[in-house]
Amino acid sequence: MQNKTRIITDVLSAQKIIDDGDMLLWRALPQRDRLSIGPYVFVDHYNHQSKRGIGDRPHPHAGIEVISYLFEGGVAHRDSKGLKGELNALDAQYINAGRGIIHAEQPTSGRHGLQLWTSLPADKKLMEPSYQEYKSDQIPEFNKGQATIRVVAGHLECYDGPIQTQTTNLLAHIRLLANQSVTLNVDEKSAEELGIYVVTGQLALPDGRKLGSDSIAVLSTGDSVTLTASDIDVELVLLGGDTIKDNIIFDGPFVMDTEERIVQAYEDYHSGKMGQLV
Repeated sequence: MQNKTRIITDVLSAQKIIDDGDMLLWRALPQRDRLSIGPYVFVDHYNHQSKRGIGDRPHPHAGIEVISYLFEGGVAHRDSKGLKGELNALDAQYINAGRGIIHAEQPTSGRHGLQLWTSLPADKKLMEPSYQEYKSDQIPEFNKGQATIRVVAGHLECYDGPIQTQTTNLLAHIRLLANQSVTLNVDEKSAEELGIYVVTGQLALPDGRKLGSDSIAVLSTGDSVTLTASDIDVELVLLGGDTIKDNIIFDGPFVMDTEERIVQAYEDYHSGKMGQLV
């Protein structure tokens, strides 16, 4: 059977949340017209020079998986389960917030990275929270043509990412040299829905447009995707997975499938059931 190439079906503008000379923060998801791509419901892309943090004060999460991936810099993690860790360049972090956890992230330097949330399936929203970090050398990296690919979660080509999520998930970091193209095999078992977010540089689109950090692209279904760099090197992430079948209800740091569970998350947070972190 002939392979079907995934094509871009939509390009959505990201929201510039902060741009003050020290910190630049783009929010690519959620959007008014699209809440998710696969299980991903939140995509923040940040770059700051100082040790000023995002989420450096203790704050709760529930109903989600949180994946952090650093391109540059470092950050120290601590949470209400007593777990601590530190991420540096090309490391990744995974938090299953489940029924609720409080954490804080204190930068150890300037940082450039992504924070992403997936919505846990309804039957896993109230799981026991957990935390895991993955050093750069634990993340498989391979070359294809003029591209370097790191598989953080899910399956791509012949490689499996180390992060074991509760959702069918694909997250891959790709670096592609200027004016070069690469075709990657991404079947629907790996990602029913798939998107592209550019971290640095620009991706050349078939219609002549260029995709940068100010937008996120949504792809059709298919078995492969072809990526082409513009006249400068480009770094991007492929992200996606199975379509969310449950309701998606955002309320601050919580993502649940019912209003009752949102109310319960706030009650658990204020009553101390999520633990304490000062």
